[in-house]
This record gives sequence, C-alpha cells and structure tokens, in this order.
Amino acid sequence: MDADNDPTNGPDKDKGKDAPKPPPWQVPKPELRPELLNEPVTPVDPFARDRERQAHEAATRKKRSQRRTVVVGLGVTALLAGTITAIVASNEDEPEYAQVCFNDETGERVEDAQCNSSAGRGGALYAWYFYSRGASVPGVGQNRSAYPSYTSTIPSGAKASTGYSTKGGTVSRGGFGSSSKGGSTGG
Repeated sequence: MDADNDPTNGPDKDKGKDAPKPPPWQVPKPELRPELLNEPVTPVDPFARDRERQAHEAATRKKRSQRRTVVVGLGVTALLAGTITAIVASNEDEPEYAQVCFNDETGERVEDAQCNSSAGRGGALYAWYFYSRGASVPGVGQNRSAYPSYTSTIPSGAKASTGYSTKGGTVSRGGFGSSSKGGSTGG
C-alpha cells in the first residue's frame, strides 16, 4: 500500500487510533449542540388552531341564532299585538244584545219587521226586547215568559242588533243582522 493513501499517515493519523470506528451498518449520530441542551422548550399544541376555529364558528352560530330568535320574537309579538287589537276592536264593534220583536199584548215573538212597521211604532202593539250574550231567545211564535232573561232597555252605549234567528237559540258572538246603539225599547 502506498504511504500517501494509508489512512494511518497524515493529519488524522492520531484521531483514528483513539476513537473506535463505528460498524458500517450503524447510521452515524449527529453532533449535539450544547447551546440548545439547557434551554426550556415550549410545547406546541397541534390542535390549538382547530379549537380556536371551532370556538369562533360556535360564537358565530350563536350570534345568528340569537338574531333569528329576536327577529322571530319580534314578528310573533307584532302578530299577537295585531291579533289582540283586532279582537278588541271586533268585540267593540259587535253587539252585546240581540234585539227581538214581541207582540206586547200576547207576549209572543213576531218577525222583526212588525216592530219596524208603523203599527209597531205608533200603535205600541209591538215592542223590542233585548237578550244579552249567553241568554236563550224564543223562536217566532213562542212566548217570552218561557225565556225570562230579557230586558226592555239596554245600558247606554251598549250595542244591540236585530236579525236574530227566527228559530231562537242562545245569543253568542256574531250571528246578528243589522246593529244599532240602544237605550230605549223602540215601542
């Protein structure tokens, strides 16, 4: 072997004798950097970004949901307010009494047209009687004495309506014909 190619000659000749050579099948280990050995290492959370994104999306969904709730709540409130106003207004417009015509001499119920005729107005043969809501009203030809919950006058400002069923029945909301404000018997 040539002296120039001999690894034991030259500048590395002392180094090769002191350190044992690693076997050829082992991967050489990298050199450690002493300046990094004593410094604290901050741990890295690989899922931190995902958690932040999910929290942001949840907050956005909650905000949208609250906005929808407020909008729906306002819509329902407006609808209820309108309905209540309509009910109150319709109750004010609806008559509280059924105005029914009777023959004053016999007590028999007659057609409403009899009270509207000149004989009813001038002759005092026919007169209006009033039945409040919930009261039973006799049919045409029946006597009012069998249905005693009538009155000959209604409170001032109360509404009464003619055109109640000729078959009789119970006075309920609606179901009247023409209405008028009462206070007298009309007879």
